[in-house]
Amino acid sequence: MRHLTDEVLNVAIVGTGPRGISVFERILANLTAEPEPSSVRIWLIDAVELGAGRIWRTGQETCFLMNTVVGEISMFSGVSEAGPGRPGAGPSFQQWLRTQPDPALSGLGRDDYAPRYAYGRYLRHVYDAVLRGASGLGEVVEVAGKVTSLREDGDGYELRVSTADDELTVTADAVVITTGHGRAELSEQQSELARFAQDRPELRYFSGDSAADLGLASIAPGTAVGVVGLGLSFYDILMSFTIGRGGKFKESVGGAMFYVPSGNEPSVVASSRTGLPIHSRGRNQKGVTDRPAPKFLTSAAIGRLRERNVAQRGDPALDFDRDVAHLLHAEINYVYYTTQARTQHGPERADAVGAELLALGPEPESWPEVARRHGLQDAELVDLDHLSRPFKGKRFASGAGLLAEIRRIMRADIVEAGQGNVDSPLKAALDAIRDSREVLRHAVDFGGLTPRSHRSDFLGRFVSRTSLLFTGPPLERTAQFLALIDAGVLDVVGPDVVHGCDAERGRFFLESPAVADSRKHCDVLIDSRIPTAGLTRNTDPLMRQLVDERMAVGFTHATTEDRFETGALHITPAERRVIAADGRPHRALYALGIPTEGACWFTQIGNGRPGVQTSFSRDADVIALSLLRRAKSNAFK
Repeated sequence: MRHLTDEVLNVAIVGTGPRGISVFERILANLTAEPEPSSVRIWLIDAVELGAGRIWRTGQETCFLMNTVVGEISMFSGVSEAGPGRPGAGPSFQQWLRTQPDPALSGLGRDDYAPRYAYGRYLRHVYDAVLRGASGLGEVVEVAGKVTSLREDGDGYELRVSTADDELTVTADAVVITTGHGRAELSEQQSELARFAQDRPELRYFSGDSAADLGLASIAPGTAVGVVGLGLSFYDILMSFTIGRGGKFKESVGGAMFYVPSGNEPSVVASSRTGLPIHSRGRNQKGVTDRPAPKFLTSAAIGRLRERNVAQRGDPALDFDRDVAHLLHAEINYVYYTTQARTQHGPERADAVGAELLALGPEPESWPEVARRHGLQDAELVDLDHLSRPFKGKRFASGAGLLAEIRRIMRADIVEAGQGNVDSPLKAALDAIRDSREVLRHAVDFGGLTPRSHRSDFLGRFVSRTSLLFTGPPLERTAQFLALIDAGVLDVVGPDVVHGCDAERGRFFLESPAVADSRKHCDVLIDSRIPTAGLTRNTDPLMRQLVDERMAVGFTHATTEDRFETGALHITPAERRVIAADGRPHRALYALGIPTEGACWFTQIGNGRPGVQTSFSRDADVIALSLLRRAKSNAFK
């Protein structure tokens, strides 16, 4: 065993995907700005690929796409300047793509979607640029291995790292955990399904991981495959089974998409709670800074609501349904009506409609009358419940009837998405949810809601409902979904899918209570839903050790009336320092991103935006400044 340490400031970053790179970049950018920078040694540790991580690794299938357009992505915290990239300034993803020799990458435009492996290459480019920027400031040590334990050691921390051929001990003054998506233990039902497959060699069960890590290539052509979940991971699985196996999507003379099979595809049957795939994102029409200022759901409004709650009941926590949801509902419908007015009657009518809605205030129930008076084609308010669950309460006499309705809904979605996220009233309205995420975090993060409202109203209803409507893939994926149904490669069971083991048949099954005779049998079952591992179900040895030895604790949102175990690492809001089980913040143990999901919301964002200070780079900067400031004041000692 080797022991590595010395007298300089040692910082270990565990996980070098986007979040780890962002912290690395901000540490060096801040050091560069100092007149007499400290000497540092930064340990960069990753179990899969240094500078890309697991999710964005560069060797994955080329058919997996990002779901953020090229022009909205940058990993540098500042805009590109003359010369090569450096800590604090460098090319955006789009600028980098233009330099690539492969025309499939260099030809991608601002509003296109790049393959995930290409983003992994860009991450490597940023990582290498920051590495070069470390010259003269200290040393960077790269370690390809998995951290299996982290313990306090005097004034610092000792990390045990398992590599391919050795085990290292790294001693650091500060540690930043940016490990990204963890793998979760199987649930009771998943364990039952796995055991069912183990007892039958002809069956296979896959769950709890991204498509790139499931081993889909091992599934033979023609195999009957069932997929539970119709979200973004489902599309990756579908593309691996089709484009990844030589199939081709083509357009007819009339512009309709159709699929030409390779003969290597399995036969796929899929479904979900809604019975529909996640909706397409509207074709992007917005520039990086083209985000309209919110009219109702503002940080100032959230602050006033907290002040009111303190005055009325001595507690600033918000109730999402009572305090926040109507403001977001107003934001959505303000965009919906003003976009209708602009596209149907021109900008002057949009200004007039907007002025009347603002005068009425954030109670949209009275707004349809304004819409009718101004001659808008659809005066009804946007109904998120119906959009997310259009099959609720419906029954289908046959699978053919279900598929006809799916085709109708998804073709209409393609039309709306094709109009764009500025010119389609519906897609523009749904994009308002995406544009409101920063303010929603202000309302939700670090116990901003009551425990019950956080668990039931926000996560249980709002997030599960709206994520289907505004976080989706490019519209081409929806067209491909329909083409695969038409080609007989894909079938859909129906809403409220039930899946399990048919012991009599010795096979898995999926069925929908809303569709007559819908039960389908399969020999391979894939649960495409990727659970949040949290702390209680996380299989990562580091997370388990931290909890078992009480070095870390889950963020528990509790009052005298209710308690919500979020599963997130408990961290301090100001510096993101990990809090131990005794309530003590660690001297210099930090966490950022997915491990903190629950204390913070929507931490899976893996990029900043060119020339815009988003929470992605701000959060990294908070940690970088904290550890450098604390090092200067000897707070580590």
